[in-house]
Amino acid sequence: MRQMRILLYCNTTQESINSRLGTPDYSYWYVLDAFRALLGRLGTVECIDDPTLADPIWRTCRDNGESCVLLSFAPPHKTPLGLECPTIPVFAWEYPNLPRLGDELSWLQDPRNDWADVFRQVAGAIPLSRHTRRAVLDALGEDYPATAIPTPSWHRYADLRQRIAARAPLPEHRVLRLRQARVVDSHLLGLNADGMINPDHDDGTPFAADDDQLLPPKPVMAEDRWYDVPRRSLPADAIASPASLQDALPGENDPVPSGWALPPPLDIRMPLEGVVYTSVLTPSDGRKNWEDMLTAFAWAFRDVEDAVLVLKLGGVNLEKRHHEMVALLSKLAPFRCRIVAIHGYIDAGNYEDLIAASDFYVNASRCEGLCMPLLEYLCAGIPAIAPDHTAMADYIDGELAFVVASSDGEPTVWPHGDYTFNRTTRHRIDWHSLMLGLRASYVMAKARPEEYVDMSARAVAKMHDYCGDEAVERQLSGFLARIAEAIVDGKSNAVPATTAS
Repeated sequence: MRQMRILLYCNTTQESINSRLGTPDYSYWYVLDAFRALLGRLGTVECIDDPTLADPIWRTCRDNGESCVLLSFAPPHKTPLGLECPTIPVFAWEYPNLPRLGDELSWLQDPRNDWADVFRQVAGAIPLSRHTRRAVLDALGEDYPATAIPTPSWHRYADLRQRIAARAPLPEHRVLRLRQARVVDSHLLGLNADGMINPDHDDGTPFAADDDQLLPPKPVMAEDRWYDVPRRSLPADAIASPASLQDALPGENDPVPSGWALPPPLDIRMPLEGVVYTSVLTPSDGRKNWEDMLTAFAWAFRDVEDAVLVLKLGGVNLEKRHHEMVALLSKLAPFRCRIVAIHGYIDAGNYEDLIAASDFYVNASRCEGLCMPLLEYLCAGIPAIAPDHTAMADYIDGELAFVVASSDGEPTVWPHGDYTFNRTTRHRIDWHSLMLGLRASYVMAKARPEEYVDMSARAVAKMHDYCGDEAVERQLSGFLARIAEAIVDGKSNAVPATTAS
């Protein structure tokens, strides 16, 4: 391949990422950042804030006999078009078909909302999963130049892998420290279903002490015998007096009682005891299915004190999401397990500390275009409880995860459309399978730690082959070489038919 200049564009930048967390397409900056260093091995890399800067650079490269390409980290309908510089969108898509222009009134006849038309105007496409590549080929034909390449994540977590491998499985005492975080702890919420009653609208009917006798008894199911595994209970004062586990640094606070009010951002020290499950998601994103995750966790571990679910929650309107979570947890109460929510942004160091404090990653999504947090936890050696559909089918299996059953074909709307008509489909999670996967993972971690260590090692090995630098570089190098050969002197984005991997 000739010397190549690789231009990178994303409408989110290093400077704007903190203010855009949870907004549409913010995660594309993280995808760009993951690719940046590796692309430097294939050519000269330059990030541009304005896509119109690409053409002057392309002309200079053409005059010097260099290849030049613009990689746009954005959804296809936000990909720059009409440039002389050959353009390749790098994108995630979680649905089995592509949007068409006539699908939604809100698209206002903007031809970019016909994604197949966009792909005809660019040099090729790099979807982040085979599931997405299949949707592209179904729309444009088997010869369209598209290759599925995941974000190169494995090498970024080398130090963290060593840190996790050096610890004992289920370390006795873990303290997670967070800078300026809003932390909500179910042990400090005073959860009670009566808290859902609005006294302004209550009809005044008093509660009788024996009202609960009107409810049917809790069913006793065969799988309830799972809890025969020996487990260590928390000391009675573990939550009330966590300083007994590790001294606090000056200025640090324990999680504070919050109720319906979202707590203020504080420097937090948080002891974590038992088996720790983690998930990173934006609650307003309906794909993430956090409601099933919370209900399955609270039911699976309703009688277990040392099971902890830590939710790292992003997005905007944190107060609303907090109210939704408290309302759901109030309906589930009482339960003895612990559910902790961290609202808002945490820096890279705190994020790695959260990974290191975790035993399992949980995903209950209805569809995924990649799921970078799941990828990152697996790269660090943290096994998962997750389904194996859409993009996750590329890397989730029983070797590194407790696979959650799901079925496809559930009708749904376009995520950027009118939210009125079902134009595509997603997957339905088997809630019972999710609940049993959580229980099975707990049993393995507590009773068979050697199997946990083996699963962690298999996760590291598989992710090396899937998204290690060598594997990704090999795919990228071959694809960009084909693109460079297909474009005569870089004069057009029109690409002759070629076979893509």
